[in-house]
Amino acid sequence: MVNMDKNNNIYIKTGFAIAAFCVFLGAFASHFLKDLLNDNDLAIFDTGTKYLFYHALAIIIVSLNSRKFNQSILDLSIFLFLSGMLFFTGSLYLLSTRTIWGGDDFEWLGALTPIGGVLFISGWFMLIVKGLKNSEDKITESRAKRAKRKIRKLKRERITENKNETIFEGK
Repeated sequence: MVNMDKNNNIYIKTGFAIAAFCVFLGAFASHFLKDLLNDNDLAIFDTGTKYLFYHALAIIIVSLNSRKFNQSILDLSIFLFLSGMLFFTGSLYLLSTRTIWGGDDFEWLGALTPIGGVLFISGWFMLIVKGLKNSEDKITESRAKRAKRKIRKLKRERITENKNETIFEGK
């Protein structure tokens, strides 16, 4: 079994790294790409950076609150966010800079953008529908813990009674 805290620390660090990369990309665009791209392509690049940053923050926030989430759904949602980053923002970066790298024949990359969007939406949808631990689950867990404590207490009392009977009967 994978240590949940270790996974969540990796997710948090990944979110921090992606957020830092977003700052780099923003600076790169404003200092280097502004002279190489037209306003429309700069806006597309900026959209990619915004969505990348939003989802980096989402990964950080969700991971910091991981105890409130079903771990397997959290893992899946983060995987979907990361995949969405690759498809959505990756395709936007490639499309917006294709005049620089000579990728005019790669307009098909535009088909990857909506796939990335669907991956982002799927990650959010998983968190909405299945992500939060249900309060009923918490009540059930709490009842189960109380029942286990009661059983342990009864066992201890029975052992004590048996010892007392043994002593009383002189055995």
